[in-house]
Amino acid sequence: MPGGNSLATDPGAVESETLRGSACLLLIETIMLSLSRQFRPNRFLPHPAQTRVGFTLIEIVISLAVLGTMAAGVYLGFNSINTYAVTSRLYSEAQTAAQNQIDLVLSKEPFDISAAYISGLFDPALKKIPIEVMTTDEIDALAFSGVVFPTTPPTAPPATTSSYYPYYPYFRTGVGQPVSKEAFIYQDPVSGKIIVRGTLVTTVADTFSSMTFVGATNLNLRRVTATVNYTFRNKNYVVAMDTLRTADQ
Repeated sequence: MPGGNSLATDPGAVESETLRGSACLLLIETIMLSLSRQFRPNRFLPHPAQTRVGFTLIEIVISLAVLGTMAAGVYLGFNSINTYAVTSRLYSEAQTAAQNQIDLVLSKEPFDISAAYISGLFDPALKKIPIEVMTTDEIDALAFSGVVFPTTPPTAPPATTSSYYPYYPYFRTGVGQPVSKEAFIYQDPVSGKIIVRGTLVTTVADTFSSMTFVGATNLNLRRVTATVNYTFRNKNYVVAMDTLRTADQ
């Protein structure tokens, strides 16, 4: 109005002033709040103290039971494999010992029964029959002549002057028994304890086989059986091989 004082109000300026004041108030409130309140987690999420951070006792017991069952199965499996491996090895050694004795029976010289019985009786001093193909009667005659066989496996060779020296390492459990010798020894590689001892027994029998050509002729054919006996884990094992050997003459 003319001649009067009036204040002009700008609506845009008022609105800008209002927004500036609201921003200042929001900044002050934010500054005044503590950090824990500024960054408070969502109230709808569970509190950390209420969340599960470990296993229950039942879960632990079940886990231990499963692990124990698996460990027992693995142990039994490895134990069975080890037992099978040792059993196979011992059986192979027994077969080898029996086969070596059979080869010795077939190759040992001389074997002349006629010369050994030239006087009508067996004469061991002539050394015409190897110990590997002697019958029990011939071994008895050999012992009667002065050869003393040990009754258990010898631990060391005898003196060369001993009458037993040519027949080492054979031993004999008694009169009328065949000769035996230690076949093999299985020793624990860790403790050094002897686990298995194999014993080889050589049994000889005269077959009394004959052939008629001009007259009845004795073929002097003998059957030899090499038997290896051993015990492993309270179970007895026997491996036997036999052969026939005829005299050279």
